[in-house]
Amino acid sequence: MTLLCAAAVMAWGELSVGALLAIGTAGTAVVVVALVRQSGGTVPPVGRRALPWLALAVAAVSWELVTLADDELPTASDLADPFLAQPLLRGGATVCWLAVGAWLLDRPRRRPPR
Repeated sequence: MTLLCAAAVMAWGELSVGALLAIGTAGTAVVVVALVRQSGGTVPPVGRRALPWLALAVAAVSWELVTLADDELPTASDLADPFLAQPLLRGGATVCWLAVGAWLLDRPRRRPPR
């Protein structure tokens, strides 16, 4: 499914209806499979491990809000556009994006004891 999704993005372009449907379908399938595997389990408390992720999210949202206020500043997608203009690189980025999403949904919940 990942290769078909990457091929759709490479062929149709990143903002086409076909590519958006392919990405949406693949993403939905990954989320559904992960949720079915994890159903019935309890989630351990996150604690301080989440602070770096929270800082990263706050920085990303802050950047996007600042770019909304100032049209001269480029957004994250504006910065990525030159890289993603090549179909092969766009397909590779799609595969990486889906792989990271699958890893985030399926990563181990507990660390082994030291």
